[in-house]
Amino acid sequence: MMRRIVRMAFRPEAVDAFLQIFEESKDKIRAFPGCLHLELWRDHSRPEVCFTYSLWTGPEALEAYRHSDLFRKTWARTKVLFAERPQAWSLELVQAPEGHPVIFGAAAPGLEAVLARHAPGRVAVLVDDHTEQYCYPKVRAALPDDHLLIRIPHGEQHKNLDTCRYIWTQMLEARLDRQALLVNLGGGVVGDMGGFCAATWKRGIRFVQVPTTLLAQVDASTGGKLGIDFEGVKNIIGAFADPLAVLVDTDFLATLPFAELRSGFAEVIKHALIADADQWKMLRRIEDLRTADWPQIVPRSLAVKRRIVAADPYERGLRKALNFGHTIGHALESAAMQTDQSLLHGEAIAIGMVCESWLSAQKVGLPPEELEQITAFIRQIFGYHPLNNLAKADLLALMHNDKKNEGDRINFSLLPRIGEVRVNQTASEADIRASLDYYESAMQRGSG
Repeated sequence: MMRRIVRMAFRPEAVDAFLQIFEESKDKIRAFPGCLHLELWRDHSRPEVCFTYSLWTGPEALEAYRHSDLFRKTWARTKVLFAERPQAWSLELVQAPEGHPVIFGAAAPGLEAVLARHAPGRVAVLVDDHTEQYCYPKVRAALPDDHLLIRIPHGEQHKNLDTCRYIWTQMLEARLDRQALLVNLGGGVVGDMGGFCAATWKRGIRFVQVPTTLLAQVDASTGGKLGIDFEGVKNIIGAFADPLAVLVDTDFLATLPFAELRSGFAEVIKHALIADADQWKMLRRIEDLRTADWPQIVPRSLAVKRRIVAADPYERGLRKALNFGHTIGHALESAAMQTDQSLLHGEAIAIGMVCESWLSAQKVGLPPEELEQITAFIRQIFGYHPLNNLAKADLLALMHNDKKNEGDRINFSLLPRIGEVRVNQTASEADIRASLDYYESAMQRGSG
């Protein structure tokens, strides 16, 4: 793969013209053969300076683009706006990760094809008490007769070392060797924990993700991040490992309680806000999540994550964009688990997105009307969850433990505008407290 960064300094009066050119051209460039990712950010210490970051399958793809009519037309409009000669840096990544296939459609034939292709040894299937009842019967015929079924309770409260110990014990008693394969049939908890157990069993066995919740289908099942909670901190123990494949069957969504469907929708909103403004416009037209067009929504939402993960598989930079709403959201989720009013993951992330949108307006210039759009839509979908029982000091302590932080700084990914994101932004404790106050006042105002 080839990474390319271009620094461009414009005449002050020409910056808006360039931003308009970029807005008109970005989707065409992203769709150009060989382009895996494209984003733009501005240097706010010098507002006339912009950077573009792109990722290509290789130098041949980049050269093909630079000799295309699309580039020539865009460049002809752009070059007259410069105040100085642009600078470009390219880096070829020789050992780029190949990624893993995502197969959309009925789960059973997809699973049967994966197992036939990879000819594993013993097959184990991890389910929780919900997916065993509602989803396992749909894939049972695709599994070998001698497969091992491992059952765990459902819920985030069981995503811990004790449950891992139980899973590993089942593997040990069944004598699973390094040729074994684990199928994780369930939501984010099953996928995260099952993948983690597979990645650590005998230094790693193969696994397949079959996500059954909206949250898992658009987010948790792909990208190779696996983990469990520890001492009340979300996902603090984990590993990076790719599955053999991810099988996305949107028919499973019909088995979900409405609260779980809505929880997963928070990640769909996040993907649109950070990288797909057109998807955001379509999402705002949804009136009832139960009748939404999931076969259309899920692949487009998942494509945002796939594109970002391809550019930054180990979360060194750009991948942190996926953490929008999660710095505050994860702290809320962890703190609520210690009370009698726990929050589903998506409910906590929805609150986090409102708070971090407010921080975006203060720190990176998210327009007020876009802040109001985000706040109003999340209020419409998720309603108001009072934070009275959650001490802000406890939330801040949890945020300081966030694995994305560097030193004592609490890191955020913030929105300069809908469809764009800026990583490695910081905020003071006073700012964070004010963002929580904004959530309370904005939600109460809307529900009154």
